[in-house]
Amino acid sequence: MKPVLWMKSSCTTCRNTKAKLAELGIEVEVRDYFRKPLEAAELERLLPADPTPMLGTKSPKYRELGLKDRQLSKAEAVALMVGDNNLLKRPILVHPRGTVIGFDPEAYARLVR
Repeated sequence: MKPVLWMKSSCTTCRNTKAKLAELGIEVEVRDYFRKPLEAAELERLLPADPTPMLGTKSPKYRELGLKDRQLSKAEAVALMVGDNNLLKRPILVHPRGTVIGFDPEAYARLVR
């Protein structure tokens, strides 16, 4: 399985992640989920049972909905993220050896050891 990098092409952190992965020799399939939004079934597969680490806390919608003080179920998170992809933290690297949320060069390096 080829690793998949879920990202937004206009996001600087996402572009930095893509560059770091290339530097480490990790070839990825890029999925820009703002150009092709995620569907509920894809989010179901992507999100863990506790979706909290996958929430984009910098999203205006996150603050607007008061999600900081709420514990969302996976189903609630999926429904919200289908409506607004900015609620999904980015980037997300799905690699056969693990999933990395956000920019984490050390975690990327561990995937190639």
